[in-house]
Amino acid sequence: MNCAKSSSSSSSNGIPVVLGMGMTVSGKAVEFEQVDALNINKVRSLNSVLFPVHYSSGFYKSLTQGGQFAQLCTFQGKYVGTIACRRQRLGFADTPAVGGGGGGGGGGFHGLHTSAVAVPDAYELYMMTLGVLAPYRRLGIGQMLLANAVSAAEQDPLIRRIVLHVKIDNDDALRFYHKHGFTTIRLVERYYKNIEPPHAYLLEYRLR
Repeated sequence: MNCAKSSSSSSSNGIPVVLGMGMTVSGKAVEFEQVDALNINKVRSLNSVLFPVHYSSGFYKSLTQGGQFAQLCTFQGKYVGTIACRRQRLGFADTPAVGGGGGGGGGGFHGLHTSAVAVPDAYELYMMTLGVLAPYRRLGIGQMLLANAVSAAEQDPLIRRIVLHVKIDNDDALRFYHKHGFTTIRLVERYYKNIEPPHAYLLEYRLR
């Protein structure tokens, strides 16, 4: 997977930070922005269209804080895609207590998870959301957002893997993640609340 070419900017003048640029499969440019207080409402708008769940104000507040990986993608001046991940202790996604959210790409929000006893020495990057508006799919935008997350995780030696939950009937998402190196670990019954079917697959991308 090819991540976006890095660039630098500043949000001190009220303009969101542009993290980099990429090219769609049709050769048109896209830009990637860091999610912050200036553009968080764009994430809200996209999520309301992309995912069948309502995310709390705490979820959106967390995206502008440390321990998160969150980006927006613009194409021809329009916000068309977003991704949000959190850094949590390794193995947390495997615990039975995890559950209850998420749309096409990710699960619900549970905060930044660490050990209650000591700081863990290994982490995983949990993908909460990844989505692209329907008219802009199949341009490679989702792949670029995913690649940016993988690149960020690879730069952190404590992150061992990337994980996410996918609804069992979301065949398009399953094909997408399997195509890009994810494997299905197991079925998680009754993972989602107020969504049918409520079951999900736990997927993993092993980094090291």
